[in-house]
Amino acid sequence: MKASNALPFVPAMQKCDVVERGPGWLIRDILLKDMPLREKVIFEPERRVIFERIAGDERGRIENVIGEDADGNLTLTFSFGLTKEGLAEGSEAERKHFSPMEGMYMGAVGSTLAAVRRTVDEQGRERLPLTSELDAEGDTAWIYDFFRSADSLDIDRTAAHMTEDARLQVGNHPSITGVQNFRAAISGLWSQLNGMSHSVTGAWSLQGGRVGVGECITIYTRLDGSFYFVNSCSVLRRRGDKIQDLRIFADVNQL
Repeated sequence: MKASNALPFVPAMQKCDVVERGPGWLIRDILLKDMPLREKVIFEPERRVIFERIAGDERGRIENVIGEDADGNLTLTFSFGLTKEGLAEGSEAERKHFSPMEGMYMGAVGSTLAAVRRTVDEQGRERLPLTSELDAEGDTAWIYDFFRSADSLDIDRTAAHMTEDARLQVGNHPSITGVQNFRAAISGLWSQLNGMSHSVTGAWSLQGGRVGVGECITIYTRLDGSFYFVNSCSVLRRRGDKIQDLRIFADVNQL
């Protein structure tokens, strides 16, 4: 999305037009601070995206790299290596040219992260393609809507999906019944978190939408900023348009 239209992600960009596409790449014309540039964007799935400047007064490349830190936490690294036509590399003139732009590029990093989080919250992960057509069945919008509400850590928004006599079971823990008990249990879990994110790898809406199955990679952000990744599966049974029975199969003991 950012490669095809960077305007929501980079406020300083005034134009972004894709002029050519190929397998794993695209070429786009951009206008950045009134400077026309052409970039070839190369995709290395789940590893990095390379923005190669191939025309314009500023050449070089920008990389967005997905990685891990020493503790196994996911990282997103932005690197910049640019030159200006007519300025010697490493010269004082080059330093003076690029120094004011440092703030602009750092701002682009912040706005990119904000736009990603906003897009997920507003549009949901149903916009992301699944690996196989076998990983989805039926009208799954209500399943994604539930996960989107849960990831907001807004108990009112999440509890609104449940019936008054809703039943909840998490792993091998005893089940609880009633929406008020649901609110208390979920709020207790969320009090240990700074964030939560369900990356859906499969969603199935069965029996006319009365039963839903959501297979996910769930990322919990602890209060100390560390992450906990777990493969999870949730089974949701509905009465009407609300969930009456929710069973979450995930190991949350390490939280």
